[in-house]
Amino acid sequence: MRKKVSMIILIIVILMTIPNIVKGANGLTLTPSNSAPTVGDSITLTIGSGVGGRVRVESSDQSIISVSTKSISIAYDSTTITAKAVGVGKATLTVYAEDLATKDDPPVDLTGKTKSVTINVKAKETSSGSGETSGSSNNIGNSNSNSGNSGKTNSSSSGSKTSASNKPNTNKEAVKDVKETEQEEEATPQFGMNSLMLNAVNENGEKQEIAFNPTFNIDTYEYTAEIESNIVDVEVLTEAGEYNDYVKVEKPESFNAGENIIKITMQKDDMSLTYTIKVNKKESEETVETVSDAVLESEDKKQTLITFTIPQFIAVILTICLIEGLLLKLPWKKMIMACKRKKGFGEDDDELDNDIDENQE
Repeated sequence: MRKKVSMIILIIVILMTIPNIVKGANGLTLTPSNSAPTVGDSITLTIGSGVGGRVRVESSDQSIISVSTKSISIAYDSTTITAKAVGVGKATLTVYAEDLATKDDPPVDLTGKTKSVTINVKAKETSSGSGETSGSSNNIGNSNSNSGNSGKTNSSSSGSKTSASNKPNTNKEAVKDVKETEQEEEATPQFGMNSLMLNAVNENGEKQEIAFNPTFNIDTYEYTAEIESNIVDVEVLTEAGEYNDYVKVEKPESFNAGENIIKITMQKDDMSLTYTIKVNKKESEETVETVSDAVLESEDKKQTLITFTIPQFIAVILTICLIEGLLLKLPWKKMIMACKRKKGFGEDDDELDNDIDENQE
């Protein structure tokens, strides 16, 4: 009974471990088909295991190992690309996870991870000595077969030596020309930016890298980025290999709140392209508060205008009506007659009083 229980527990543990083993197998990998190739050989690179997304492959020295396809997508498995050994020496191949995750449940984000492998390329062996050996053996054969006639032997031997000595040199030159042609074709880099980076510079001169949306890629030409309100400048760092002299950066003299455009242009002969980055700067908190205060102040003024203007208007109307009523009821004629009497216009006081009383009534 105990043995059965132990076996059941062991089986359960194994079943629980299997998913972890499978999950651990997924990740960013870089495996070459040949780690010690000779010049002219092709190298198959297997990238990833149970992953999906986008990666970039670069060679530390394109004159030794050339990689023509730099940025590729992986559809949740693994993929392969081909590199070419074009020169003698050591070169490091590196795969960068630009936007990559495993197909585990839940998936594991591998973005930013790298994997490298160093490959030593050897010189290709030539068969220059075989021609001389063949020529020497031919000379010996000719000498033995024609020993009866020394004149013919010398002539034949001399001709064979000349042919044997010239043949290897001709082969070497031909092989060299082919190698140089292949190397020149394979080493030509893609026209575009190898890398592009932005640094936000604040009021104190401190720098911080700005993230792109989407992640930078040599074949993607439009991006957006966001900076804080205290940023006064944006530093643009570019790298285009042998095309560095053809890169031109255009950016605003000052970065204001809202959208700011940065353009990186490359132009050589009939080749031309432009990378555009829209940098959005946030509004400062002080500006937002000032605008809010201005709005509130404007609303208060409107309220004050409405509150105090109407009573004042009513008061003015009432005052006018009151004054008008008073003016109509005043004894104007009596006052005028009193003034005449004081000034002595020759009328009797009694007559003036009677006129005033009559007018008053």
